[in-house]
Amino acid sequence: MVSDHAGKASFSGSPVVVGVIPDQNPVVWVKALELAHSLNAPLIAAFVDPASSRIEWAPGDFVLPNAVNTAVEPEEETSIAAAELKENLAAGAANHATAWSLRIIGGDPALAIGRLAAAVKASTIVVGARRPGIIAKVDDLVSGSMFHHLMTTQTVPVLGIPSPDAQ
Repeated sequence: MVSDHAGKASFSGSPVVVGVIPDQNPVVWVKALELAHSLNAPLIAAFVDPASSRIEWAPGDFVLPNAVNTAVEPEEETSIAAAELKENLAAGAANHATAWSLRIIGGDPALAIGRLAAAVKASTIVVGARRPGIIAKVDDLVSGSMFHHLMTTQTVPVLGIPSPDAQ
């Protein structure tokens, strides 16, 4: 959020950060695009590799200077997933007039997205509801939900997009 000339908080123009994963319900991406467009703000898609020790990197060989490891193999599973995800996001954004980018970050998903939101001075963080199924429920029991982690650790609003399949 930024302050206007009267000192009031304003969302307009500040980036929106959205957590994205492969095979995510497209409604999360569409709602994030719509929100960013309505705020006249850029949209930053954040793909988190929880197994990565890298702070931030891009598909291919580019790694930001503050990353721990400097070699990224194009054949690496996360690199392949990120490239496919970027193609899917581009296809989903084709009918939207919203500027967007994909950032690949590592570490705990909630902490990584929070760090990115703070770094870009985001106005809002958008995340989707957890995936349905027993594995997602077990993961929530073991590590807690990312939405809850974000809600309790962030200083910017967190918007949760429910699954259209939710009952």
